[in-house]
Amino acid sequence: MKDEEVLEILEEAARRLSIKLDYDDLRKGEVNTEGGMFLLKGEKRILIHRGLSTKDRIDVLSRVLSDVDTEEIHLPPAVRKRLDKARTPAAGNPPIE
Repeated sequence: MKDEEVLEILEEAARRLSIKLDYDDLRKGEVNTEGGMFLLKGEKRILIHRGLSTKDRIDVLSRVLSDVDTEEIHLPPAVRKRLDKARTPAAGNPPIE
């Protein structure tokens, strides 16, 4: 599966999970991050640095979505495996709902 396809699937997964996804310049001023997920007025959001390569965007989205319960949506086995690999050691915590 090509990186562009994987990225598209992960972006669609975020939308289907009702998580707003945006790309912005996150490396200006004192901010220096690739991105992550946060809660704003009760709404889950993912913000990713727009200057990242497709592969790096996939890595950030995989890491973020690996902590979210994705069992309710269909994901290709290769993408689900990527999320499982991205799950952090601290992910013994229950998924974010």
